[in-house]
Amino acid sequence: MLALYHAEPLANTMKVLIALEEKGLDFESHYVDLHRFEQHEPAFLAINPAGQVPVLVHDGQTIVESTVINEYLEEVFPQTPLLPGSPAARATARALNKFVDDVVMPSVSMIAWHHRVRKVAQRTDPAEMERMIARIPLAAQRAKWRTIAGASFSEEEMALSRERIGEAAARFEAALATSPWLAGAYSLADINAFSHVGARLPWFPDAFNAHKTPRLLDWADRMGARPAVVRVQAMENRTGQRLDGAAPIEREVLAG
Repeated sequence: MLALYHAEPLANTMKVLIALEEKGLDFESHYVDLHRFEQHEPAFLAINPAGQVPVLVHDGQTIVESTVINEYLEEVFPQTPLLPGSPAARATARALNKFVDDVVMPSVSMIAWHHRVRKVAQRTDPAEMERMIARIPLAAQRAKWRTIAGASFSEEEMALSRERIGEAAARFEAALATSPWLAGAYSLADINAFSHVGARLPWFPDAFNAHKTPRLLDWADRMGARPAVVRVQAMENRTGQRLDGAAPIEREVLAG
């Protein structure tokens, strides 16, 4: 049996949900309401002491970290493969995944937190904010919340994030010059990149636009039209509300 503990279909949660849907795997969906910080409640910390989603539980085994989860799914359920056939192409896909995880996601997240999540922190009572931060298991996440509740990130940090997003745009566009997909065939690399960047292209018009990245814009449209992606974006939470229906500011909390 597969069970997934997840939030809205955004960022790391989205990439695992898409992989499950692409592979046609049945799974139990356990919605974790990050708006209410359920990821820091004892019940969830018993599943993942780091207090982060998504978490996959398969026959009693707990798998964490979204990229690792997708690699696990690829190994255990090789039907409908989501990595290319050749070792070289699989290495390309994995290198792209590492680039997205290490460079793209933190850069997009920083900008989102500065412009959007900061508003959440500013309208929260400081004492309540500190109580909330104290419950976060990971020191890095506590530091991030304290940064955003204070003076926020420096302009130098923000400029570096924007520069890295521009580098990502150029790298993706170059990859799509020789294939309709980032690693030569539709793969986990496309799923990862789309989950962190594809739905956010309008945020960065200087990096992603019809002049600089026409192939990437077309790729994002094709990704968004895939039946698995459509199904994921139409998912409902336990209250019957669409998971992608959260307010824009609140949704950015989910991105990590």
